[in-house]
Amino acid sequence: MVSATTDVAGRTVKNTDFTESPAELLDELRTLTAAAGRADLDARLSLARERVCDPRLRIVVTGESRKGMSSLVGSIVGADMTAVAQPGTPVVVCYGETESTRLVTSPGSGEVTELAFPSGILADGVVFVDMPGTSGEDSGRAASTLATLPTADAVLFVSDAGREYTAPEIAYLSQIRRICPMVICVINKIDVYPRWADIQKANRKHLNDAGLDLPLLPVSSAMRELATRTGDAELDVESGVPQLLNFLRDTVIAGADAVARNAVVNDVRVVSDHVALALNTELDALNDPRRSAELVERMCTARDAADRLRQRTANWQYTLGDGVTELVVDIEHDLRHRLRTVVREAEADIMKSDPAKRWAAFGSWLDGRISECVCDNFVMAHTRSMALADEVAATFAEEGHVPLPELHIADTGSVLDPVQSLEALESGKAGILQRVITSMRGSYGGILMVGVLTSLAGLALVNPWSIGAGVLLGANTFYEDRKALKARRQAEAKVAVARLMDDVVFQVSKESKFRLRQVQRTLRDHFTEVAGEMLRSADEALRAAQEANQIHENRRAARMDEIQDSLSRLRQLRVRAAGFATVPGATR
Repeated sequence: MVSATTDVAGRTVKNTDFTESPAELLDELRTLTAAAGRADLDARLSLARERVCDPRLRIVVTGESRKGMSSLVGSIVGADMTAVAQPGTPVVVCYGETESTRLVTSPGSGEVTELAFPSGILADGVVFVDMPGTSGEDSGRAASTLATLPTADAVLFVSDAGREYTAPEIAYLSQIRRICPMVICVINKIDVYPRWADIQKANRKHLNDAGLDLPLLPVSSAMRELATRTGDAELDVESGVPQLLNFLRDTVIAGADAVARNAVVNDVRVVSDHVALALNTELDALNDPRRSAELVERMCTARDAADRLRQRTANWQYTLGDGVTELVVDIEHDLRHRLRTVVREAEADIMKSDPAKRWAAFGSWLDGRISECVCDNFVMAHTRSMALADEVAATFAEEGHVPLPELHIADTGSVLDPVQSLEALESGKAGILQRVITSMRGSYGGILMVGVLTSLAGLALVNPWSIGAGVLLGANTFYEDRKALKARRQAEAKVAVARLMDDVVFQVSKESKFRLRQVQRTLRDHFTEVAGEMLRSADEALRAAQEANQIHENRRAARMDEIQDSLSRLRQLRVRAAGFATVPGATR
């Protein structure tokens, strides 16, 4: 049974048997670790408990403008989104006992409209984030959406049935998929376009060609709203929204539940292994005091191995250092390569015609291409950083599964803020008076030159031949002057683009290197802590083996009973935790 409560932060969360049982299990394990003197493991168990006690799932809804994103969210939760939507402002839809709306300020997203609503799927712990629509004219919105994805559990990408996917949409989907693996494509407004099935097939082909194996679901928000008002169950099924809801519950919610359960299993396994190592070593020494020297020697070897992992000369340190060096070089090269491609495209576009006539539109296009390149570059940095974390974790393979830290470096929302806008062209169009003077200057030379020649034949200085020559030379002078002004504006446009790109490279490279250094520090601190836990476990095991030899015979039996009781409780905890596992192989 699901019930809603409010946590200490004022957020509405759900209470289920799952969120209570693992929390009690983790609390019991924390008691055992404290009794064993392993307070260093308390932080990991505290974070694990916090995760299972906050089961909310964030589903980000995005797509191009005017595709019906807000109406889709409204049809899913049963709320009127048009009454709360603010242009350019994200809307966060979460569960509430009564409907309420408020404007809050988020550190990463600025002003956000928060809508609380009593809905079934929201009561399951789902939070919808309705992002402003993206477009080529406002590339900053796409960057803002990408910035929210590292913390998202799933993404709904909304398009309509009036047009198949475009190349920018496929590129945007590829960016989304590389940050958030769970992406669901939704085709809205199937009631408006009778040939929506053809659009669905075309979109499927575009996705397959791009290597994107994503679900593609057709829906109609308008049909869902009408079915809700009239109580027409058949129309409701025809709208496709119930099928989307079932997909979210069966795939997203159930999948996130499985991840949380397996995380609990893994935390319990790792922590119990650390605690059991010292207890088993002490128990072996108490059972057979003659083997104590052998146990001490074995524990010394294990301690030395753990100490080597902690030292700067450990293999994982070399792997991390070399990996970050290569990562910085590759990301820098990728950024420059992408921007050089944009420069070539911009220069080719400038040379097609006079840039002064379309400078504003050209600037918008250039800003969009730069934002797209920067987003791609930071997504690549995020993906490569996660791969590096996996590579470093592989060096701990002999010690079993090692947890990975969270890395969020794909946020490009404010990276380009310090970059100056594209400069205005200094060479504007020549005025009418300037054009007349230029033409007259050319005409005067033609009249004078041909008039002097024809005067030798007895004609007047101004005659039809000299006038014709003046007209031709005047027109030619006008054309050449216009051509020279156009060439000058094209040269100035190229210089303006080059200056803008220098500014972009300067700012983005600085931010990119800063974030990659953050990645290095995060991974270094994380794996140093992991190695430290292993070393402390080995130290505790060695200390337990040594102390076991010094326990008096009268005390030996009581201590053995205490250790066996603790080991029995640890085994029971592992068995209880294994019951939460939903994926084969989640426990060992």
